[in-house]
Formats: sequence, structure tokens, C-alpha cells
Amino acid sequence: MQILKDDVRQSILNAALAEFKQHDYADASMRRISASAGMTTGNIYRYFKNKEELFEALVGPVYERCIANILVIKEEVDRNFAKGTEASDCLQMVESIILDLFEESSAELMILLNRSTGSKYAGVKASICALVVSILESMIRFGKDETGELTLEEKQTAQMLGGTVVEGVCLILRDHEDGETVKRLVNQLVYLYYFGTDHWNKKKG
Repeated sequence: MQILKDDVRQSILNAALAEFKQHDYADASMRRISASAGMTTGNIYRYFKNKEELFEALVGPVYERCIANILVIKEEVDRNFAKGTEASDCLQMVESIILDLFEESSAELMILLNRSTGSKYAGVKASICALVVSILESMIRFGKDETGELTLEEKQTAQMLGGTVVEGVCLILRDHEDGETVKRLVNQLVYLYYFGTDHWNKKKG
């Protein structure tokens, strides 16, 4: 009986995954999910008490890994820049984390970043953006005087580039499911923004 229940639960999760890939959390329909899973909506509620709990079951694990990795990256960035590590190495850490998460949970990661509107995970993109901005600020700060103070223009540049990088990654994950394509496009995006920022630094200098 437990095996049968596990099979039913997995069928619900599979149907929900397909639904959330197509619709934001706020627009997703439990009725469509039940139809896709081949059961009544009432039967779904025997396994998940509401849409929020179902969404949590899908994206919660990848969210936990994402946040844990963000904290690790931030610590690495702060430590490595203090030792004079190249900015490109720090951005490659971010790239590696994105690709590792994609390989483990590609659909769930796409949903987390692109389909969370209306859920408690709606702010995840902003959290990732803040991380990227802090890395870009470190890149701009690298090579400045000992105070390392950024001008308003430099802070605005980091904000603008950070937001664009995150949106770029979200678009790549939304439009592509092939791992090699995602890896190539994310790599190109990181490369572009590293050398773009490096060129901006040289011009300022």
C-alpha cells in the first residue's frame, strides 16, 4: 500500500511540475494538475493540503541548496578578494553553482527563478541579485585605494549589471533545457560581464 501511495504522490508531483513550468504559482491550477495526474482534486488534497504545500514540495529542496550555496559563495568571495584572487575566479564560482543546481534539478530551478510570483519564494531572485551585485562591487573595488569606497556611479553600475546578469540567467533557464546549451550560454554571459566590468575599470583608471 505504501508503494502505491508513493506512486500516487509522485504522479501528483510530476503533474505539478509540468503545470508550474507553464504557469506562475499564482496562476497555476490545482484542477489542471489533478486532470493531468488522472485523479480528482479531492484526492490530491489527501496528499497535499493546498497549492502552497505542493509548490513547497517541488521547489523547497532546490531553494535550500540555493541559499546554502549563496552563503558559501559570499564567504568565498570575501575571503578570496581579501587575498587578491581574480574577479573572474569568483564569478566562475557563481557559474559553477548555477550549473550544478541545473544538473540536479533543472525544472525546479527554472520554476524557482521564473515561476514563483505569488509564492513565498518570490524574493529569491532579488536575493541572488544582491549576491551578484556584491561580487560586482568587489570587482570594481579591486585595485582601488585602501579605503575601497565606491562612488555613487560605481554602485549604480554594479546594480545595473547585477540585475541584468540575473535576468539573463533566468531567461536562459526558462528558454533552454539542454544542459550543454545552458552551460555554454551561462559561461558566455559570465564572460561578457566580467570583461565588460574589467574594461569599465580600465577606462575609469
